[in-house]
Amino acid sequence: MEAHRKGLYLLCASVLPVMVCTGIIYTILSIYLVEGLNFSKSSIGFLFALGAATGALLSPFVGKASDRLGRKPVLILSSVAFLIVFTSYAVMTELWQFLIIMLIEGVAWVSIGTGAMAYIADISPVTERGQSLGAYEATWNVGWVLGPLTGGLLADSIGFQKTFLAGASIIVVSLIMLTLTVQETAGRKKRAGSPHY
Repeated sequence: MEAHRKGLYLLCASVLPVMVCTGIIYTILSIYLVEGLNFSKSSIGFLFALGAATGALLSPFVGKASDRLGRKPVLILSSVAFLIVFTSYAVMTELWQFLIIMLIEGVAWVSIGTGAMAYIADISPVTERGQSLGAYEATWNVGWVLGPLTGGLLADSIGFQKTFLAGASIIVVSLIMLTLTVQETAGRKKRAGSPHY
């Protein structure tokens, strides 16, 4: 197997647990906030907007960090942040707590998006970058097929909090895989159309 394809497959395998987990969590989170914690619908909208705004504001800085520190540290940061966020969902009860954790969630999303895209650009030949990005997007979609199905079933059978903890445990799988299987690429000199992995 060509080195760049092996790198792509390892990245996709490492990211898939995150996508499954996010599919599990975000399928039921709004329902939990309304039914379990009696949050208003407007406050839920504000929470999600806060997370997205954080990601938008931090994107340039995270991108710069991935250039200076490497893609792998940024990807690992993402998994650690998601682990903190999803574990916190299981124990938090106050709106102000969610406001804080949504800031961390914004960091998680921008880190995985920036780190993974930059990593794929690093390892893929120019003529195969579109195909590589398509494979990565397919990984997201598979995760978001499996995640919502699983999340609904788990919430019905074991409840919201235990489902959040089950999702967080899946993130540990991603963290281990990223640490052990994904190799750093940033800062390596690459010939045009010939990636180094």
